[in-house]
Amino acid sequence: MLQGSIITLLALVALALFGWALLITWRRGWFLAWLKGMWVIALISGSIAILFTLLDFISYKNLNAEQPIATISLYQKSEQLFDVTLIDEEGLEVRFDVAGDQWQLDARILSWQGPVAALGAKPVYRLDRLSGRYTSLEQARNSKPSVHGLHESGYVDSWQLFRYVSGWLDADYGSAVYMPMADGAVYSVYLTAKGMLVRPLNDVAKEAMGSDQW
Repeated sequence: MLQGSIITLLALVALALFGWALLITWRRGWFLAWLKGMWVIALISGSIAILFTLLDFISYKNLNAEQPIATISLYQKSEQLFDVTLIDEEGLEVRFDVAGDQWQLDARILSWQGPVAALGAKPVYRLDRLSGRYTSLEQARNSKPSVHGLHESGYVDSWQLFRYVSGWLDADYGSAVYMPMADGAVYSVYLTAKGMLVRPLNDVAKEAMGSDQW
């Protein structure tokens, strides 16, 4: 797999930098030793930065054409408060209390550019957060946001890194969908190369979407 080869290559580069740093430390000389020490620190810092970036990057998943990435089901607890269950494509289930009239799911997408894209490498994605929305602008301004993170980056956020560093990966855009919340509604979320889309899985979801003219 092309993505796996790139990850392996970068990991080898990081290990090579670290090995080079260790090799330099065995040599002698005062001023030269000081310069070598600075170079060693730079090499070790570079290798650590690459490794942490890889650890964050491998949390993204391959996007193969149109594919289901999550199932959303809702149970109403009180007015404008819902128990929302999200099950991702690997079967991992999370539950949150979400306030509002609509639920929103955000994802981060990294798309390959240049030679890597020409070789057929697919975009990669990661579910980012689940939140609630109010249809009333006044209520949205005066209510506490209902936002739940689905994945947290470690020491390095590769998404932010690739947004500001041009190269083979483009992180200039994300993707999000939102749908009305209704007691008993079940939705399926799909991701395509052009963005996300939602399909209702039961009559309650169909009715909720129809009532709001989605």
